[in-house]
Amino acid sequence: MAANYALVLALAISPAAGALSRGQTFLANGMQPEVVARTLSSVEDEWKAQAAVFAECNSTADLPGATIVNCADAPTSFGKSCNTVVNAIIQGSGGDKDVAKEYMNDVCTQKAISGWHQKQCNTLALAVRTSMSVDKYANRMSFDSNKLCTGFWSKFLVEEKDRLEKEKVEREAAEKKAADEAAEAEKKAEEERKKEAARRMEEEAERAKEEAKAKAEAKAKAAEEAKLKAAEKKAEAEAVQEAAQKKMEEAQVAENEHKQAVAKQEAASKASEEKAAPVKVTDSKVVAAAAAPAEPVTKKETVVAAAAKAPEPAPVKKVTAEVVAAKPAEKAPAAKPVAAVPEAKKAKAL
Repeated sequence: MAANYALVLALAISPAAGALSRGQTFLANGMQPEVVARTLSSVEDEWKAQAAVFAECNSTADLPGATIVNCADAPTSFGKSCNTVVNAIIQGSGGDKDVAKEYMNDVCTQKAISGWHQKQCNTLALAVRTSMSVDKYANRMSFDSNKLCTGFWSKFLVEEKDRLEKEKVEREAAEKKAADEAAEAEKKAEEERKKEAARRMEEEAERAKEEAKAKAEAKAKAAEEAKLKAAEKKAEAEAVQEAAQKKMEEAQVAENEHKQAVAKQEAASKASEEKAAPVKVTDSKVVAAAAAPAEPVTKKETVVAAAAKAPEPAPVKKVTAEVVAAKPAEKAPAAKPVAAVPEAKKAKAL
């Protein structure tokens, strides 16, 4: 690939040879510096890859499988490509050192080449210029491009090794930094996970505490409600018992009053019977009075006799405690008092 690029580069440079013989300037003969700059940039990429392969090949020569790659292929390929490019520059400039310098300055300042490629372009231009003599003919006919390319390869290889080593150090540093950052990120993530786990555990504990508190409050409320219901039932039972006791007492009072009324009636009835009973008289005066014609009875005496013959009051039905409890007992009407008959009138009546 590098040889192909070198050939293209030689063809781009070659038109300058005939032009210089007519005394025209380097740039006036259409040597296409922009095309040469792009082609040289590609050739330099190939040189860089060859140097990298060679450097890596030497560093891994003692490793298993290293014999598969021939380390000499890289410098050989580089030498062929370098000889083609250098000879194109020498022949394109007609062996004129100043023309070669002017041409390479123009090529290395093109926009198509920059950075590392521009640096290598200037290095190559300097190597060509310092290797050329003032004899244009000797340069055209006997210029030793192999010597130039060997020295350029050695210098290029050292620079490439330094670059690779620097890139390796930077890469390792970047990898270490990335690993450290990843470890730090993992550490922070682990801390965050622990904090999150602790927070969740705390929330769970708080939730469990709240639930236990709510259950305890609900249990206490239920116990209080049960206590109040029990107290209400007890109060209702006491009220019922008190009402029953009160009704029993009222029934007892009514029964006692009834007994007293019956007793009074019985006593009154007995007194009436005793008053109406005939009197046995053994006295001669009484007998004589009885044998004597009866005196006319007065109106008052007739009333007394009628009262004595009045029928007995009907028996009063006994009121039990159950009846009294069902319906409050009415007080029995007091018995009408029997008019007392004076003793004098009794004697008169007899």
